Amino acid sequence: MARTPNPNDGWAGVSDGWAVTGEMLSSLLVCGGIGFLIDRLVWGSWTARVFTPISMVLGAVLGIYLVWLRFGRQHDDQR
Repeated sequence: MARTPNPNDGWAGVSDGWAVTGEMLSSLLVCGGIGFLIDRLVWGSWTARVFTPISMVLGAVLGIYLVWLRFGRQHDDQR
């Protein structure tokens, strides 16, 4: 992020793509895991899962926001 990528390099944006992928997956897994643990502690069975899907949706929203903070604001500042 500190340097301008070379437009002739075909692999210039690969690291950014992996960073976005990792950010999204980690936010889904962490928030989904927290929701799963809440479900297991509150209900104690595998049948009643309420917090897992809710926390996964919140994790996706959080991941999008974190990606925007990391990559989107950089482009807004350059304009």
